[in-house]
Amino acid sequence: MTFAPAPRPVWWLPTFGFFLFLFIEAGMFFNANRLFEDPAAGRHLRMGEIILATHAVPRADPLSFTHAGEPWIDYEWGFEATLGELERTSGLPLVAAFCTAIFATTLLGVYRTLVHTGATLLAGLVTLGAVFLTLYIHFSARPVLFTYLFFALVVEVWYRRPQPLRRDWLVLPLVFLAWANLHAGWAAALAFLALALLGRVIDRAAGRSKGEDKPIVPWLGLTLLCAFAVSFNPWGWSIYRHIFAFATSYKSFALWDEYAPPNFSQPSTTALAVLFVLGVVTISRITRRMPVWPAEVIVPVLFFLDEGLKAQRHVLLLIEVAAVPLARDLSALFHGRAFPELRERLRLFAERQRYAQGDAWMAAVAAVLLTVLFLSSAAGHGIVVGRPVTPHLVAFIRAHSDRFMRPLVTTWNAGPLLWNLRPDFRDSFDDRGDFYGDKTVFAFVNLYNGVPGWRATLDQGNYDSAILDPHLQLNQLLHLTGGWHEVYHDPHAVIYWRDRPAP
Repeated sequence: MTFAPAPRPVWWLPTFGFFLFLFIEAGMFFNANRLFEDPAAGRHLRMGEIILATHAVPRADPLSFTHAGEPWIDYEWGFEATLGELERTSGLPLVAAFCTAIFATTLLGVYRTLVHTGATLLAGLVTLGAVFLTLYIHFSARPVLFTYLFFALVVEVWYRRPQPLRRDWLVLPLVFLAWANLHAGWAAALAFLALALLGRVIDRAAGRSKGEDKPIVPWLGLTLLCAFAVSFNPWGWSIYRHIFAFATSYKSFALWDEYAPPNFSQPSTTALAVLFVLGVVTISRITRRMPVWPAEVIVPVLFFLDEGLKAQRHVLLLIEVAAVPLARDLSALFHGRAFPELRERLRLFAERQRYAQGDAWMAAVAAVLLTVLFLSSAAGHGIVVGRPVTPHLVAFIRAHSDRFMRPLVTTWNAGPLLWNLRPDFRDSFDDRGDFYGDKTVFAFVNLYNGVPGWRATLDQGNYDSAILDPHLQLNQLLHLTGGWHEVYHDPHAVIYWRDRPAP
């Protein structure tokens, strides 16, 4: 009896995911401004400058005049300091190239996970397409990019290994240590590991798995080690208390679009992602009689599905959690007997993909080369932070800076104004809802919408100006209110000055 030699890794061969990586990287040459359209991008950039200038992690609010000096926990200081250093080195184009590379690496990692967990080529590509379209919602210069990257890594380690490898005991704790200083999304990854372990315990109790194939103790130890690594941050163990309050205490989060439930009446991308998950699971069991997922898959998927139905931003984590089992179901759905030669070729191609080892180094080389090309090209110039803040608007405010010492701004323009009018501009209110608290958030939103009591809120703020979005109801009210007059108008902003008292 003879045995065929085991296939060897091919160091020069990339997977299909590498070409998606190149596609995403090339996108920055055509639409780099997208990364800076989110209002939070300007705030993060401004905080990066402040952190580098002070050489300290912020402990009090440096951005607003309404809450100046009040205690503030900046969970994202590490991301902001990174953006600050990148911007100081080569400007906004380098920031754009960095964020694009993080996003592209996330998708490459997801595809490699699907390949190495046995997905067929077609099933892997369909699943990857769903993941790409869903994650693209938050493709912006925000620290949540690191959460999607690291979350994909945690999911990969869980699905690809019967038990943690030796390097996992070093790599994952270091990832969580960095994560705790970049974004609060590490809590979701710990929840995933804990819920997957709970499901494994249920499977063991039901007799559906054995300890040799599905160990519990090593994964429990690694999860606890990662939880310990999170404590290495400027606030120590108290970060757990703050994150728990962040996730459970603020009712005003319901006002933000990303915390709203998915819209199924006029399906949004997040709604379509939920329907994709439910549809694949249902159809594969009706037509192919696929076995029910084990509890270690069901428990975390149900948790993130429930969270996603409450707040659509969590659908992005759901699609990462469900990607591997969905690809397995799709592999069964797409299995058939038609075109046998083509199917055999695709099977061999997918098999070869599992031994392709060129992704990491080729992606790194491509990212460096494309970044250098982007920095030297015309596409890297003219990046604008925030669509509502035009150069003409900035010029007007700078020309009358003495009239904007206490400006009323909105969450849509606050971040861009903080960046474009640095270093002296201060805002009244921005997107940090957890810092301002429910009472302040509701008061500002009611003011913008002209809810009864808006005039008292306006007078209490003692604002000398207002920079508003044109669609807000407050615009009509200020036109009818004595003491305020419009001085500037463009498609994105309207400016009002409060009349100064007579000398």
